[in-house]
Amino acid sequence: MALAAIVTLAAQLEAQRPLAPVGTQDLTFGIVIPGLPTAVSRLDAANSGQYEIRGERLTEVRVDLTLPATLDSPSGAAMPLQFGAGDGGFADRPAIRSSQVFDPRAPLITGLSASGRLYIWLGGTVLPVPTQEQGDYAATIVLTVSYTGV
Repeated sequence: MALAAIVTLAAQLEAQRPLAPVGTQDLTFGIVIPGLPTAVSRLDAANSGQYEIRGERLTEVRVDLTLPATLDSPSGAAMPLQFGAGDGGFADRPAIRSSQVFDPRAPLITGLSASGRLYIWLGGTVLPVPTQEQGDYAATIVLTVSYTGV
């Protein structure tokens, strides 16, 4: 008499919750005077760019910001933009004053909170020339977020 053992191997694959980055507030420089640089701090709750990322709780993510070099007007005029090492902030709760600084020109690798959230704030400086053309200027900032697999 022979005995045969049947072993069933099973694996359960769970998909990660999709990442959902949302821009909640535009980075706004307000009225700019030709020839006078205007800076907005990442800690400026009224004018900093603000983003919320939702995803799988307690997972590591990589955040990349594609930052424009200029603000552009519909007439084709351009106004230079500058982003520095201290212009980015992040936190696991929506408290701008408790945010940690990061360089928005480089990838940010951090974790989502126990509630699956990450908050990002962005400041920057606009550098109008003395002969800057009047008008409305705008640009697009692209925020890309992905799971690192860690």
